[in-house]
Amino acid sequence: MKRVIAALSDLHIFSRYALLPPEITTVQGNKMSASPGQLMIWNHYLEYAKVCDRDQVDTVLVVGDTIHGQNFIERGSMLMSPELNEQIDVGVQVLDLLVNPGGGLPKRKLIMFGGSGYHKSTKGHDPEKHICDRLGGVWKGMVANLQFAPCKKVFNILHGESASYIYREMMIGRELMFIKFAEATGKIPRIDVMVRGHWHNFIYLHEKDLHAIQLPCWMGFEPNKIYLKSYGKMQPDIGGCIFYLDDYDRLRVWHFTMDQIPHFHDSVEEV
Repeated sequence: MKRVIAALSDLHIFSRYALLPPEITTVQGNKMSASPGQLMIWNHYLEYAKVCDRDQVDTVLVVGDTIHGQNFIERGSMLMSPELNEQIDVGVQVLDLLVNPGGGLPKRKLIMFGGSGYHKSTKGHDPEKHICDRLGGVWKGMVANLQFAPCKKVFNILHGESASYIYREMMIGRELMFIKFAEATGKIPRIDVMVRGHWHNFIYLHEKDLHAIQLPCWMGFEPNKIYLKSYGKMQPDIGGCIFYLDDYDRLRVWHFTMDQIPHFHDSVEEV
């Protein structure tokens, strides 16, 4: 393999519905413990890290919404804590498992992107960039076209902002069409791979010389106004992906998602 890339998005650290290490201690000495559902996601993250080690991942790609932010609209509800410095600290702790694997394995290159403005929670600077800087990563802001040398494929990467009314695959197909039109009119360089986050679902469309990858998340179903509009559609795929680029510049995309996701509020119960 020329390159092996761990690709993940939407960790939403400090949401009560997202992955969390078993126990967190703040700088003041306060302790926070993960719920059983959070521990399920955390344990899957540890298994994903083992696969990254086994397959000799060389780069970690994080496509936004690493932290959950301050939940202004919900007035801070559904958070472990609205303290951004604590969210940054835990973000560093979580991603460090992938960036600095230990066990004789080398440090991996980290490339990070910004997520939704709502989850950044602050204007004028980006808490996710602090995580990237502390881990010695490369910050790419909101969008970039990248080649993972020596491979020649061009990856168009951004977090994503929009939503689809019904079929998400139709929206991805439409964006691919617009990208190819912009290429043909000379407005953008050739794009071979489109990578997005934001939707909390894994979707992979592959046509000849063209890939569209929608990354899964690390967060369960959150009973907020947006999610409750479509209960079935908004159930997440939880996990990460690994991109394998071979000696012939071919791309293989493997997803590592949970078979059984935690249900924090909507498990079946007798009454």
